[in-house]
Amino acid sequence: MGKIRTGILGGFQGKVGTVIGSTWRGEDIMRALPKKSSKNPTELQKNQRIKFKTVNEFLNPLRTPLNKYFGNDIGKKSRYNMATSYHITNAVEVTADTIQILYPRVLVSKGTLFGFQNLTVAVSETDLELKWDDNSVFGNAKAEDTVNVLCYNEEQNVFFVFENAAIRGGLSATVSLPQSLVGYEVIVYAFLYDTVSNTASNSVYLGSVALG
Repeated sequence: MGKIRTGILGGFQGKVGTVIGSTWRGEDIMRALPKKSSKNPTELQKNQRIKFKTVNEFLNPLRTPLNKYFGNDIGKKSRYNMATSYHITNAVEVTADTIQILYPRVLVSKGTLFGFQNLTVAVSETDLELKWDDNSVFGNAKAEDTVNVLCYNEEQNVFFVFENAAIRGGLSATVSLPQSLVGYEVIVYAFLYDTVSNTASNSVYLGSVALG
């Protein structure tokens, strides 16, 4: 049963007849109940559903950073939804019997901020040291842009997000992962963020590194 919240002409939540009412991003939304299809899904439809499920499960733990760092607000589409669309199109692959996330194509941030120059990563036990060249005078880059690092361990399906690990002008950053990851590999991404304009760079894939 639907509940009217602001009078007979106001929005409502729940199901009334063949209409569903809800609130999305501060606005009242009404939509028709979806009709069940008697047709079997095509292979393309099956693949798309598998891609959506896989991408959503992979990205869901990153919902907060993606909503901050991925692209710009466009209309009513959330940044997380934009990230989901990007990864379904570009970063997941379905074959006859397998589905996999294409980690080199993953973007944990997306934007127009000038990125790193000659970024590298080195490992010392569970510490990752990132270094890069000074490019703070190029484009819209600033020395005070923050450096952010994200690591992913596939075996344990766990992410580690290090925000404000350093600034661009510092030319290096060190982040420490838990000792419990010794012997495992982590996939590393890094990106820059301008806290004044709230603009991110595209994240950089640094590959998989072994800890310990």
